Amino acid sequence: MNKYINTDELAQLIDSGSRITLLDVRREVDVMASESKINGAQWLSPGSVDLWGGDIAGDRKAVIYCVKGGQVSQSVAGSLSDKGIDAVFLEGGLKAWQDGGFPVVNNPLFRKPYAIRESDIQILKNAGMSDEDIIHSRKVAEKALEIADRIKQQPLDMEFIGRAALFHDLGKARTHGMEHGRIGAEMGSSLGLSKAITDVMEKHIRGGLTPFEAQELGLPVKDYTLYRLEERIIIYADRLVDIITEDIVSIRDEKQAEEQFEHILSTILKYEKNDTTRKRYLNYHKEITALTLNLYPNAWIAEIPLPKE
Repeated sequence: MNKYINTDELAQLIDSGSRITLLDVRREVDVMASESKINGAQWLSPGSVDLWGGDIAGDRKAVIYCVKGGQVSQSVAGSLSDKGIDAVFLEGGLKAWQDGGFPVVNNPLFRKPYAIRESDIQILKNAGMSDEDIIHSRKVAEKALEIADRIKQQPLDMEFIGRAALFHDLGKARTHGMEHGRIGAEMGSSLGLSKAITDVMEKHIRGGLTPFEAQELGLPVKDYTLYRLEERIIIYADRLVDIITEDIVSIRDEKQAEEQFEHILSTILKYEKNDTTRKRYLNYHKEITALTLNLYPNAWIAEIPLPKE
């Protein structure tokens, strides 16, 4: 029978400074729907315990909690115990901890539900975007949200992803030239959109230009790097939607567009643009594919430099 610990005992361990490993193993759907967690807890997918269980420190007690201390945390505690780890589950889970008045902190994996707003679609129409461009922008927003929903172990702002993706081509209401990103950002600013969103509108051209590329294209020479994972998801979704909808490449379904992404960019000039652009998009593809396929925290992450102070 699995060992357990009650909320008072866990509080005493924490207050005494005891060295413990505190693991949140709520199912993905539960952890992303919850605004709270116990301070110091690391979330790990309960379904992947065989992958990460061997990396849990064996020289300290592991305290495992789920929503109510049921089968999920008990099963993980049992698996860790089988590996020789002193593992216990929290009786009553996070609910008992909160009901007992013990402190919690904000859960960075909390995903506030977001759906595309018809009022935002109306803004695009009022700005003069064509029906074709609006359909494309909506598909990019839907694809970006769908990709983000598959990424379980990264904090993501779903509203930002949805709105920035929807508005990314706003400048096409004025022109389809390279400057539509800059023009769209100016239009977005005048409409009261956040700087985070207008930054995506300006930076999305070819997926984050280098200063040299910007100069070659006659655009302002500045930092176009996509520092946020949310930004890279949007730009990746934009290219995928092009591949899926333009009938240049014969694909079975949307999944195959992702599976064949590297081959498509390496063989179709329209999507490759040039070697620099191709490598940039392939980096996003590798990063995002790793994050969507592998819930383990050591997934491949794109090497994106930090913004300059």
